[in-house]
Amino acid sequence: MNFSQYFASCFLLIVIISIGFSSLVKAESLTLEVNAPFIDIHSGPGGEFPIFHVLAKGEIFTVMKQRTNWYKIQTENNKEGWINTASMESSVLTNGSRIQIGSGTFDGYLDRDFELIVQGGVLDSVTAMSLGASWVWTKNLAVEATYTQALGNFADNKIWSVRMRQTFFPNWLVSPYLALGTGEIRTRPRSSVVQAGGEVRKSNHYEVGIGMEYYFTSNLVITAEYRGLLALTDRDEQERLDNWMLGVRVFF
Repeated sequence: MNFSQYFASCFLLIVIISIGFSSLVKAESLTLEVNAPFIDIHSGPGGEFPIFHVLAKGEIFTVMKQRTNWYKIQTENNKEGWINTASMESSVLTNGSRIQIGSGTFDGYLDRDFELIVQGGVLDSVTAMSLGASWVWTKNLAVEATYTQALGNFADNKIWSVRMRQTFFPNWLVSPYLALGTGEIRTRPRSSVVQAGGEVRKSNHYEVGIGMEYYFTSNLVITAEYRGLLALTDRDEQERLDNWMLGVRVFF
């Protein structure tokens, strides 16, 4: 199995796991009873939407669907609106049992600890693929470790990177981010094209990344990023590499 096939297999596996996990936490026709003194019903999936109805303790409602950390419900008198996760957690099943809200919500995204990263794109016009993982330190800061491989006609490049990622607006569904890092680039010429003896050239590098992340659904985040790499060669020269990537992060 070559690297492209391996990358595609990993990508499909992560997407399948994410979709499967999403199906476990998705609310479908769940009937609940209000267990708090009251809960507010909003006209839309967000706190900025007005409250148009209130359910009192003991009233019954049905959960129809979920959007991030908001749930569309229908009351017994057919009023439809949205309640948040806190209101869901203050409700019980009709038999009195408490419900468990899974982590596959926007609240779970904000409280995540680890992420798996899969990306694909181009590195100086050469197809590049990347795998990695990150530890989410705070809502704004995360530490990433990635491995990228670019297979060109004249040389193969392998890049190891460690970097710090700053998310500017973590409470938004779509947010820009900035990443700074360092690592090593290993370049092996293709001996069939370049008569270089197949030696591996190693270079340290620094990088800056600018991107956008979008909380898509459940445990899945979509990313688009530009990475600028500055390689420090053995000849005391600096070589700039441009890397454009699209990818996904699956969080836990």
